[in-house]
Amino acid sequence: MSDTINIELTEENGVLSFVMNAPSNNIMSAAFLEKFEAVMDEVAEKAAKGGIKGMIIRGGGRHFSVGADVDALSDRSQKESYSDEDGILPASHVRQKARFTFLRDLPFPVISVITGFCIGSGSEIAVNSHYRIIEKNARVGQPESTFGILPALGGVARNIEICGMKNAYELVMTGEMIPAEKAYEIGYADIFAEKKQGVPEALSLIEYISENYETFSPARFREYIAAYKKSREA
Repeated sequence: MSDTINIELTEENGVLSFVMNAPSNNIMSAAFLEKFEAVMDEVAEKAAKGGIKGMIIRGGGRHFSVGADVDALSDRSQKESYSDEDGILPASHVRQKARFTFLRDLPFPVISVITGFCIGSGSEIAVNSHYRIIEKNARVGQPESTFGILPALGGVARNIEICGMKNAYELVMTGEMIPAEKAYEIGYADIFAEKKQGVPEALSLIEYISENYETFSPARFREYIAAYKKSREA
């Protein structure tokens, strides 16, 4: 397998497609995170110019992402420790977290289409999106606690917001991997889709929001998805 970190950002008909095709099922190595940050800067530039109806994030292969490279993460944690004396977080951590959490503030819907494994830092990309469409047979989880750490890229707060305190606590503190059906049941995922139907569903949601609302306000994300799902039931 090639070690090339391939993360593509393309645009078609006002919709951004963010596709992750990195080695080892999109494991988040230092090189992956560096490329991710660079592409997020491109997204920010496009958002500032306007004319974007939405963005879809997905894995280019079988899996969304298996999360951080645990060995690299452990090594980095030892080198970049937090100091109680000055209260300053490592600059690299602040930068990475900003590139994850800014997704939820973008002025257009950001939808993660989850296939295969979506765990750890990969799950943090998904939960920082406005919406998650999960395909059948996918599995999600926040296993950081099993390594003695916690999700540090916005995952804790965002899981609480979308899943509720009890479900988020169990997801984060047990490190349990849960199937797609349960992820939908607890509110982690907004839409449950059959295999290979996640992207068409995401495009449908983006078009619905674009056609029915003059602007997209991140604070109203629940209103939009509720209206969309109701329209699908009619």
